[in-house]
Amino acid sequence: MSFNPIEKSVLVYDSGGLFCSMAELLTQFFGRVGYFYPWETSFPDGRELMVGFGVPGVGRVKYFDREYKNYDLIVFPDVWSGDLQEDLRQRGHRVWGSGMGSNLELQRWETKEKLKKLGMDMMPCEKLIGTRALREYLKDHPDQYVKISAMRGIGETCEAKTEDDIEGWLLELESRYRDIATLFLPFTVEQAIHDAKEVGYDGWNIDGEFPETAMFGIEKKDKAYFGTVCPYDDLPQGVLDVNGELWKLLSEYQYRQFFSTEIREKDGKNFVIDLTCRHASPAGEVILSNCDNLAEVLWFGAEGKLIKPEFRHQFGAQLILTSEWAEEHCQLITFPEELRSQIKLYNHCVIDGRDWVIPQVAKMKHLGSIVTLADTPEEAVELCKEAAEEVSGFDVEYDPDALDHAVEEMKEFVK
Repeated sequence: MSFNPIEKSVLVYDSGGLFCSMAELLTQFFGRVGYFYPWETSFPDGRELMVGFGVPGVGRVKYFDREYKNYDLIVFPDVWSGDLQEDLRQRGHRVWGSGMGSNLELQRWETKEKLKKLGMDMMPCEKLIGTRALREYLKDHPDQYVKISAMRGIGETCEAKTEDDIEGWLLELESRYRDIATLFLPFTVEQAIHDAKEVGYDGWNIDGEFPETAMFGIEKKDKAYFGTVCPYDDLPQGVLDVNGELWKLLSEYQYRQFFSTEIREKDGKNFVIDLTCRHASPAGEVILSNCDNLAEVLWFGAEGKLIKPEFRHQFGAQLILTSEWAEEHCQLITFPEELRSQIKLYNHCVIDGRDWVIPQVAKMKHLGSIVTLADTPEEAVELCKEAAEEVSGFDVEYDPDALDHAVEEMKEFVK
């Protein structure tokens, strides 16, 4: 399998601006890197088109249909455009992506039914249509997690110990979306699992196969991630058991993409909460930064060949950067140039040598993250905290203690 990535070109098709940093990373491997983020609407205001502009080494592609044939590999890090991916493959193009396997994430209720057919552990769950039906259900079913399939711009997962816990959110949905919310919005509602261990897989899958070396980690929601390299067979047993069933579904979809699971372990049972059929964030930035043969993984994985990853370091740390200001304002971020490879910004562009995060239609306070790698947990964490102190921007925040908590939780699972 003779392969020289410097002689090849890669185009990153980013559905939402979250994976511009992946295009930046790929400039270390491929001879030419392009980046496309859809921007055409009836009334474009340019914010989508700005993402990726001026990023060193990355060519901003404006029109996908005109340019994609000029690239040797097309990478879809996000969960969308599965139909386009399959069409490109059928026409002979080399594509890394989940294809229609993206539905395992996007269609939550249908996925629950598939898992049930596989005989996997399930908590009581229900499919409900509209906020009216949701309110009625919560009256008699406390302690639920409420999720919306596919339409993440409307809302993320909410915990509802009682109906009153999310009444404000429901009123906002009804005020904004009217009958769409009350009569048509699809919810998947699942019984909460208390006192359970949170584990999961972060890596990739090629036609049902998982690589023999993996990174396993602990995520502190919206704050931090800490991971370590291990042989696949040394992953927590719950992760192995779940993957041992999921490969069947992934194989059916001809899945060739990054892949993550969110699992709750309790009383010897493994409850799959969510499947992430895309580049995970956090975790994904650490794994990709640590993979020394990333170009080979993507290139051969796109044609259905699983390549063993070669990781540079044993441990990886990640701190999430946030700013309430950035939800609606262009956010200037400054940092020493020597840290550039460690700064992973969402919706990133560079203007006159200055780095900006550009707000999008879907408001986000998350700016991106800082990634550091080392061969001891202490060094990885310390380097990450030191790098975070060098990042500046109005209202920019991060939580270094969350990284320490992730390291402590990791000790419970490492063999």
